[in-house]
Amino acid sequence: MKIKKKIYILFSGQLRFFEENLKSIEKSLKHVNKIYLFCPWTTEIKKIKLFKKNYKISKFELIKQKDWTNHIKKVKYPDRANSHISNLFYMWDALIQSFEYYTKILDNNDIVIRLRTDIKITSKKFELNFNEIKNETLYIPDCYHWNGLNDQVFVSKVSTLKKFKLFFKFLENMIRDDRFISPEYVYYKFIKMNKLNIVFFNLDYQILRKKIIYNKRIQTIIPLKDQLVIKTLKLLFKLRNFNQFFIRKSKRNKNQNLFYE
Repeated sequence: MKIKKKIYILFSGQLRFFEENLKSIEKSLKHVNKIYLFCPWTTEIKKIKLFKKNYKISKFELIKQKDWTNHIKKVKYPDRANSHISNLFYMWDALIQSFEYYTKILDNNDIVIRLRTDIKITSKKFELNFNEIKNETLYIPDCYHWNGLNDQVFVSKVSTLKKFKLFFKFLENMIRDDRFISPEYVYYKFIKMNKLNIVFFNLDYQILRKKIIYNKRIQTIIPLKDQLVIKTLKLLFKLRNFNQFFIRKSKRNKNQNLFYE
């Protein structure tokens, strides 16, 4: 079915060019009228020419990276499984700036897909009806939730993106209250606090990245009240995907990365 509306595909922050990214998007969204939106850091300016050449219908707006050092120092319970907790701050810095810029230009009912340039989609198509996207709702792939909710891909209306304006205020409060600071967990807590609806859909993909050896000796400490929430989320995920998780043994976090040399 041909989608009449324009679908805006948003990339924010660091640019990593992979031919597989573009090809997989074009294939899985071949019946969609697509426009690529980029909000890269000013430090990525030399890469823009390459992306303009390949992502044909695209718009670019440079953003400046803020210094989050003082905020990062205050985190008492970081997710040690994450290579650098600073990634949480810089990822959302880029996303919030891109939301602020494009929500001023686009219509409230326009549809945005938040993606990353290092993602390779393996599903044949997005199993979503883009003509029926609802307000105040995030459509999220039901995979790679880790300790919370998948923050790598989502689909929403532009009006919903405006809800993220106070994200960093919320994050500061979590840090002040000595809560567990993990990208997926903070994302989940923010969505629940803002009473946004979550609709899960099936989308298979992997992240293209170089193999990194993490220091497994550092133990992650999670406050009890956060542990209970995380355990509940993981149980609900397994029950929701009972057949795929327990019988087919797919839908596993270990399948997330596709390493290259």
